[in-house]
Amino acid sequence: MFISLAINPTTYIVIFLLLGVVLKSKRWKRLCLTLSALLFLLFSNGALYQWIAEQWYKEYDRPLPERKQYTYGIVLGGYSYWDWKRSRPEFSEIADRLLEGIRLYKHGRIRKLVLASDGSIIESKDRKGLQGNAADMKQYLADLGMPLEDVILETRANNTWENATFTLELIGNSMKTESTLLITSATHMRRSLWTFHAAGLNPDTYITDTFPEIKGEKTNFLPSWHVLASWPELTHEWVGYLYYRLRHKPSV
Repeated sequence: MFISLAINPTTYIVIFLLLGVVLKSKRWKRLCLTLSALLFLLFSNGALYQWIAEQWYKEYDRPLPERKQYTYGIVLGGYSYWDWKRSRPEFSEIADRLLEGIRLYKHGRIRKLVLASDGSIIESKDRKGLQGNAADMKQYLADLGMPLEDVILETRANNTWENATFTLELIGNSMKTESTLLITSATHMRRSLWTFHAAGLNPDTYITDTFPEIKGEKTNFLPSWHVLASWPELTHEWVGYLYYRLRHKPSV
């Protein structure tokens, strides 16, 4: 909880705003209100946020090698939950990673689609944590045209590090010798790839949830609450990547 607040720019905007309201010194009041306003303008600027995010993932923003086929396409979770009331998955805005995994399979670029945990398939041993429905999610994928024999579900991982280690545990050392493609959101790729390297794997990368180039759309420098709310996701990746680098040493 503390870390989430500490890496969220909105926290500091609110702190300086409150200090500007409660402090009696006019000098400090003015300074705090000015800092609050400047931070808001800075972190709500869509063009700036996009530029910084693109610097974070640009080295992975490239097309797949032509005609290369992968044995495993590993889709990292976090894109859905299982709706037990309606017996179906409820997808989030980062579901592109699953859709692209299915599309790449349909185009013959991957032979096995591996779902590396997700809210829709995770199984909690103590039955107290988040519960997915792996069997019905697999049937849902079959309804979308995915052959069940080509779908592999890893249902235990709770974080990115476990995504790598548990998937390797499930599939075995063939992941180290067979061609593998790692599929996840653009800003998540750097941290994800580090964990797979630390586990002794060296997959190619395929990113989703990038900033689209839309013809006719002009760069928007106006403040946006949506942009401000997007920062915690990016700063979370920065902190998580640093944490993994300090804790784990890559094997490849």
